[in-house]
Amino acid sequence: MATQFPRQDLRRWGNSLGVRLPAAIAREARLHDNQTVELKVVAEGVLIRPVQPRSSLAERLATYVPMPDEPTGAEVIE
Repeated sequence: MATQFPRQDLRRWGNSLGVRLPAAIAREARLHDNQTVELKVVAEGVLIRPVQPRSSLAERLATYVPMPDEPTGAEVIE
């Protein structure tokens, strides 16, 4: 990613500051409206990256496939 754009101005938004991301930057960074992002202060400035969604326990349990109860191979010792 090397797209560069003219400078953007920070604007007051309540007690915070906001900056508008041009559509081309948002598209290239795969950011979209109402997406949750993580902000991190780095040596070069501020890094904005999308937060990876986490599955709930119910969603993970819905895809759980238990191991078979019956012996299926050579694990039976007589």
